[in-house]
Amino acid sequence: MARILYGVMGNTNGHIMRTLSLISQLPHHQFHLIGGGRVPEVVGDRYPVLRVPVLHTRHKNRRLDLPGTLGQIALRITQIPAICHRIHQLVRQWNPDLLVADREFFTPIYARLTGRFCLSVDHTHILKSITYPVPPHLRTIHRLTMLNDYCLYDWTRHNLITSFFRPTPRQRPGITDEFFSGVVRPDLAAYTPSDHGHILVYLSIPQFPELLNTLRQINRPVLCYGAKREGTDGNITYRPYDNQAILADLASSSYAIINGGHNLICEALHFGKPVLCFPIAGLIEQFVNVHFIRELNYGDYTDDHAPAPSLFHAFEQKLPAYRRAIAAGYRDGTPDLVARLDQIARHPLSPHGRS
Repeated sequence: MARILYGVMGNTNGHIMRTLSLISQLPHHQFHLIGGGRVPEVVGDRYPVLRVPVLHTRHKNRRLDLPGTLGQIALRITQIPAICHRIHQLVRQWNPDLLVADREFFTPIYARLTGRFCLSVDHTHILKSITYPVPPHLRTIHRLTMLNDYCLYDWTRHNLITSFFRPTPRQRPGITDEFFSGVVRPDLAAYTPSDHGHILVYLSIPQFPELLNTLRQINRPVLCYGAKREGTDGNITYRPYDNQAILADLASSSYAIINGGHNLICEALHFGKPVLCFPIAGLIEQFVNVHFIRELNYGDYTDDHAPAPSLFHAFEQKLPAYRRAIAAGYRDGTPDLVARLDQIARHPLSPHGRS
């Protein structure tokens, strides 16, 4: 049995759900989490949590809020000494065998400063480990994103990267990147995929009235999460956030409409559901995700902030082809990643990632 200190990004549910999916299947190890934002609330009393501030990306009007994000970065950098001191106190008391980070800001920095090995388990490292096309209108924000990632999140030298797509990796001297298919929660096993005819909509940013106005013109029931409202408006039913209800409605949907977050994409694909994505402008990770959704024929995406009903009609004509492509191509990577984590926990690596 190993003691594992696990840093988790807490600004969205995706990082937390991936972490809980993995560690819940490793009951023979002990876990202590580091995280802020939604981490303490979602984790509850299942695992102890050291609360720390969250470095998160700010959004405004469905776009990246660059000044707000830069302000966040500056504030979190000033907090590094104090937070690393708190982590060090926990390390001295708990004596972990392994440090792991899922996009959490402080844990890898602490590990680097103290000469400890820290393993990364996330999807975002895919941005640095593969090649992909960047459209001209995104090249500036892509450069800024990569600068941000290399300066703030490139502290680990051994990365377990989960991704529903598997392109050819880049060779990165001194870095070990291992690739695994998408991770999903064990909870999904309780739901059998079916098609009740509705569209599942999940908005990670609630202000998208143009999309909702168009969906009212669609001849299908729409179940919408993330709009921060409840009730019924025509064919749209607005529902409060509920993990199990989302899974049930996703499993029984015809297809899903989401922004472009990796975790929900994997859950939709696990159920064989095509996805129509509206990526948040300026989030390069979401652009890469939706690019490969289209490339693999698992669905499609659009940058249109005022979509017409014809977009959805055209998408629905391709549903059979999307479903065939998902059935032929998507694989669950959870068992493989759990087994690899267990292997590393049993045989800790050196600070340079070598056993």
